[in-house]
Amino acid sequence: MSEHDRQVERLEHEVSLLLRRSRSVLRTLATRLHPDVDAASYAILLAVARMAPLRLVDLAEEFGLDKSTMSRQVSALLALGLVVRRPDPLDGRAFLLELSDDGRSRLEEVSRARHEEWLTRLESWSTEDIATLADGLTRLAATLNPPEPDL
Repeated sequence: MSEHDRQVERLEHEVSLLLRRSRSVLRTLATRLHPDVDAASYAILLAVARMAPLRLVDLAEEFGLDKSTMSRQVSALLALGLVVRRPDPLDGRAFLLELSDDGRSRLEEVSRARHEEWLTRLESWSTEDIATLADGLTRLAATLNPPEPDL
């Protein structure tokens, strides 16, 4: 096995470990946000915060899910009062999603706590090490991004 192959294998292992730990952190953050929010709904809430206002179909596409699956997830967030629907001014049949005031407030609180946790855990890292990791993760995410379909 070449050194390149060994390092790819090492990367696979570390990414797998990171994903498992990330799921655990997401569950904790979701529960902190609201006891009835699961990790998947928390991730959706983060996307709504980042991309709002947006249509349900765009949110489903962002997660690679079909519209009906995303509709069930969003319905739960609507019922909890964390997301609101507004009429789409460009399409009378569609709605735009955005955070409710309560959803925004709760998400800001959890985001502050999450950021403080990152600061604490990375306090022994140099700024350069953090930047190097962030650059590598950006490159990896771009590499793993599905290819655009041929039109």
